[in-house]
Amino acid sequence: MPLVPRSRPGRRIPQLDGAVRRTVLPGGLQVVTEDIRSTNTYCLGVFASVGSRHETQRLHGASHFLEHLLFKGTSTRTAEQISAAIESVGGELNAYTAKEHTCFYARVLHSDADVALDVLTDMISNSLITPEDIDAERAVILDEISMHADDPTELAAEAAAAATFGKSGLGRPVIGSRDSVAALSRSHIVQHWRRHYGPGSLVVAAAGKVDHDRLVERLGVLDVQPAATKLSLPAPTMINDGGGLIMHRLPLEQCSAVLAFPSPGAFDARRYPLGLLSLIVGGGMASRLFVEVRERRGLTYTIDAGETAYSDAGLWSVEWQCAPGKLAAIFELVRATLADVAEQGITEAELARAKGQMRGQTALSYDGAGSRMSRLGINAILGDERTLSELLRRFDRVTAEEVRDEAANLFSHPPTLAIAGARVAARGIESALSRW
Repeated sequence: MPLVPRSRPGRRIPQLDGAVRRTVLPGGLQVVTEDIRSTNTYCLGVFASVGSRHETQRLHGASHFLEHLLFKGTSTRTAEQISAAIESVGGELNAYTAKEHTCFYARVLHSDADVALDVLTDMISNSLITPEDIDAERAVILDEISMHADDPTELAAEAAAAATFGKSGLGRPVIGSRDSVAALSRSHIVQHWRRHYGPGSLVVAAAGKVDHDRLVERLGVLDVQPAATKLSLPAPTMINDGGGLIMHRLPLEQCSAVLAFPSPGAFDARRYPLGLLSLIVGGGMASRLFVEVRERRGLTYTIDAGETAYSDAGLWSVEWQCAPGKLAAIFELVRATLADVAEQGITEAELARAKGQMRGQTALSYDGAGSRMSRLGINAILGDERTLSELLRRFDRVTAEEVRDEAANLFSHPPTLAIAGARVAARGIESALSRW
């Protein structure tokens, strides 16, 4: 994707197909777009640089609660009118909260770009956040928390993160807890909104058939909101370098397992060999673990390895679901596979296949306007100016020896094993973990 230099408001630059343009308005609002002439789609997102990791214990869940409330009505639109404005033109309106940002987005035809912009800016700037809406959404979120607690895969993943990052923001679930959500008042939520949704903390990203200059001209309503507080990123608290076993019993036939190791953040150069390691170990049907555990032995339907990277820390993990009687056998196979990579390394054929897989998956994952808009917004929030081409070149330069070295370092520490679901005999698992 060709890059066009940052522009000033009011200065028009000819549109180039695939060009990424960035403008910072006087109030600090960032606008970043990618124009794709060959599509009729227009994807627009408003990204706030606040997520669950920035919350205090008292405000745990406030970002997610606010995400719900900004759909409930403004001074000019009811909740039904907000939804109808986008749905009446066949579009999609949604939002999500993550640990380091919150995003509100719309996907429409390019001819309805102004509709999407009007609705999103109205929500961000003019929401009412009434006590009645807070009570109604509180009940919805408490139901959502119960739903998450019934999902063993999510429960195991959250337990592994909590064990690794402790009481820091990265160790807490995005949605909040029943106690924290029940205690959040209107003043808490409104203060959180006013503090973190000013122009200096917002990014507007758009991809598709985009007129960058027109978008900038129409964003004045967001650029004059009160200045938001600049967030300083808290370091995650690593309180469990020694690993351990966490078990959550649920009345189910199967259990979900997450074997997790602390890993580097998004900007760390070690992520390039570790990303390829994930693909070789558990990144598809040709990976070592899938072949050994699923294809040869039939112990589970699927098994995957991957990494979750935040700005300054992450988790590298292996995940699977199985009958409780098979868990110990799978764990031993995983342990042997990881030990073999750490001690013996990988083959050049495996490395070449992983690099090809990385190139193809990356290209396919950013093929649509929606995924391109999302990448533009998240990268602007994180301050990541690396292009996809630059990232792929870094992966291409990784050697087999670098993969082995990072594997040896990563797997030299005892992991955290989180299990949720059917009852599993803890003694055998604890004994296996102690031999790591």
